[in-house]
Amino acid sequence: MTFEVRPSRLASLGYVVARGFRGMVQSAHVQILAVGTMAVCMLLLGAVTLAWQNARAVSRDLGVDVPVTVYLADDAPDGAVRDLAAAVEALSAVDRVVRVRPEDALDRLVHGLSGEAELLEGIDPDTLPQTLEIYLADGVPARVAPHLAARLSGHELVEDVEVAGPWAERAEAMVETLQRLAVGAGALVVLACATIVWSTIRLGVFARRAEVHILRLVGGTHAFVRGPFVVEGIVQATVAVAVALVVLHAAFDMVRPYLEDGLSLVFAAGALRFFSPEEMAFGLGLGAVVGYLGSRAAVARYVEV
Repeated sequence: MTFEVRPSRLASLGYVVARGFRGMVQSAHVQILAVGTMAVCMLLLGAVTLAWQNARAVSRDLGVDVPVTVYLADDAPDGAVRDLAAAVEALSAVDRVVRVRPEDALDRLVHGLSGEAELLEGIDPDTLPQTLEIYLADGVPARVAPHLAARLSGHELVEDVEVAGPWAERAEAMVETLQRLAVGAGALVVLACATIVWSTIRLGVFARRAEVHILRLVGGTHAFVRGPFVVEGIVQATVAVAVALVVLHAAFDMVRPYLEDGLSLVFAAGALRFFSPEEMAFGLGLGAVVGYLGSRAAVARYVEV
């Protein structure tokens, strides 16, 4: 009686990972070229996405996304203010109403000045106005804002009403344009990176076609044969994203002080930020998925032979 000895799943995984890294070392020049090319693509995507993200944050800090700002009287009773906010929020054209007390307004100024917050020392919060910020519901046209402002301007608790003007609409249009650019660049970068992985892995499969053939002859499964190439593709794309993030972070740190000096004039210096750890982890995961799909597509037809 004979027994067929099969390697354990852990041993198979170890071989697949080790062979994948060894294959990358064997074609180091090709791997470096592929990673560098993908890193440049990812860098362009990251730059556009970061610009859109920070433009949106700056517009939010400047109140661009607040169509109507209601300035309340200094002696407005707390209960009456709550009733007014609730009545406005109940309107079908209104999404939500945010009450900004004087201390909240001072906190925003401190945040907006960032490193120059000491300029606000000694300012009494009571000198700042209490406001209601009114956000319109999705799909409600901007022309509704002036009509709403006119209705509120005659209320006994209201001293003044301000409506976001054409400049705010232009700022919103700029943010939307950046968003479209980020989406379009993302689609192109994903396609380009998948193509680069596909081309690189095809070269690797062709160079090791004898090894692939032997593994198929001795009973290697499809997953076992293509595993090392899939590891290569995943590592390629993930390393490319990591390199792009490192370069982008260094560039962001270099230009950030100059940008914040300009934004401090409009109380929005604190709005600038780099990608959060969760966002960077998502980017690395996206790179791994792109590498997986590209390598699977490149190796599929060869391991079936």
